[in-house]
Amino acid sequence: MLKDPRTTKSFRDAGDRIVRQESATPESISRLLGAPALSPRRATTDADAWDVRLAALATLAHYDGLTFVNLGSADPMPAYNLVEDCAADPAIRGAVEEVARSSATVQLRATIPLADGRVASSILVTPLAPNDAFIGALVALRVGRQFAAADAYTAVGIAEIVSLELARSLSVRREATERRQALALYELARHALFIDDPGEALQSIAMVLASTLDHDAVHVWLRRPDRSIRRHAAYPPDSLRSQAVWENEHPALSGALHERRVVRLSVAANVAWIPTNTGEALIVPLRGDPRPLGILVLARTAVPYGLDDIEMADVLGTFIGRVVSSRSVARVVSEEEPAESQYQRS
Repeated sequence: MLKDPRTTKSFRDAGDRIVRQESATPESISRLLGAPALSPRRATTDADAWDVRLAALATLAHYDGLTFVNLGSADPMPAYNLVEDCAADPAIRGAVEEVARSSATVQLRATIPLADGRVASSILVTPLAPNDAFIGALVALRVGRQFAAADAYTAVGIAEIVSLELARSLSVRREATERRQALALYELARHALFIDDPGEALQSIAMVLASTLDHDAVHVWLRRPDRSIRRHAAYPPDSLRSQAVWENEHPALSGALHERRVVRLSVAANVAWIPTNTGEALIVPLRGDPRPLGILVLARTAVPYGLDDIEMADVLGTFIGRVVSSRSVARVVSEEEPAESQYQRS
């Protein structure tokens, strides 16, 4: 029995429309088969957002690996399909320094393992637009093929996109830091104005600094007439191993008290007057007239201190120095027992 030719033609037309995805699409629009759909993904941190950005840029430019290097920071930068920091490779580090100095795009040969198990052999280094907080270069990697002249133009465009995103990210981070610092200064002023007991005021200041500026420990030490300094506030209270020390006992104390500068201690675990379990500390002079009134000790366990932290610590030293003067803490210090009764001079 023969089939109705109209039925066969109608079925074929319907099948063609299904394959071409044109059943409900205007003639001016055509769909591509096999294009991947967007999967829902939420970037909860800045690192997550950079993972998405770099993966998309590497796909567009046909890179097998992509990252960027900041010459002003020792921290590893976000990367796509890399297992280790490119800045650790001497050849790439030298190329980044040369590119940052000459503003030229360069290509070099190196062996860099990728996260997918392959090994990249061609590296393209392109300068990023410099700003106040970032000087470095974009590093693109390929497996089994070199970069051509056209790739250099593409890399310049991608470097411009990365530079804009870096500037935006740094601006957002700076604004968040400034808001936290402003909140900390407001809380310090509030405690200094409305607490009558000087000792209670200093203890409240230590708690505020620890909670608002991410310090693991905060100590306030005040200077005595016998050239010793004694602890008057500590957060947490059980983080101290020494109650009083001589101001010349450690170079950090001398630098803070005599030179009136913030001193950074990178390894402070074995110093008796530094909080326990400390990885890094800032020793800040409490500025008074004509000499510092004591020191502020800020400590962290793991996260290192940056330039912004040091600048803020300097401001805090001036502020707390004024609080100490206004609250007449010097009278309280003079009424205490001599330091000799706490420990023996070495």
